[in-house]
Amino acid sequence: MQIILVRHGRPDHRNPRWCTPREMQAWIARYNAARVVVGEAPPAVRTLASQAGWVVCSSLSRCMQSRSQLVQGPQHAGDALFAEAHLPYLDWDFPRLPARFWRLVFRGAWFLGFSRHTESVRVSDRRARVAAEQLIALAETHGRVLLMGHGIINILIGRHLRRLGWSGPLHLFLRPYWSPSVYEKGA
Repeated sequence: MQIILVRHGRPDHRNPRWCTPREMQAWIARYNAARVVVGEAPPAVRTLASQAGWVVCSSLSRCMQSRSQLVQGPQHAGDALFAEAHLPYLDWDFPRLPARFWRLVFRGAWFLGFSRHTESVRVSDRRARVAAEQLIALAETHGRVLLMGHGIINILIGRHLRRLGWSGPLHLFLRPYWSPSVYEKGA
């Protein structure tokens, strides 16, 4: 049995490079609405998808678009269980700094417990455990399952898969778009 966690394709995301903490709300909304760049899916990921007995994805549009680049024909609806753990942000109108800085600061703060305007790391982690259990059930039925997911939720799901006896990568931080992480039952 295999469970393959894949990070979605690269969004065509054109946002201001500098913003205030409050403006991160609009930055996040534009990122969530961005279309995925077509034609960047690596052949190796296409092969993994074609060999999977079941392909599932997050309900966020960038994952559904990415899955559509891999799987032809009818597809199941995306599932919010696999959606990304969104960035928190502050309601401050200063200072204006690079959006990349705010993303790093707010994600780090989120891992430390700051969750204004989003679910907490604890809630996301519980959701990831349920997602891991669902993927395991699908793998027991279909043999090989591919999840088209996101960076942070894939990290949390991968951690739960390892805790539940699956072998696979320990660290999924900073994985590039379209990057697969393969987990197998037992070692």
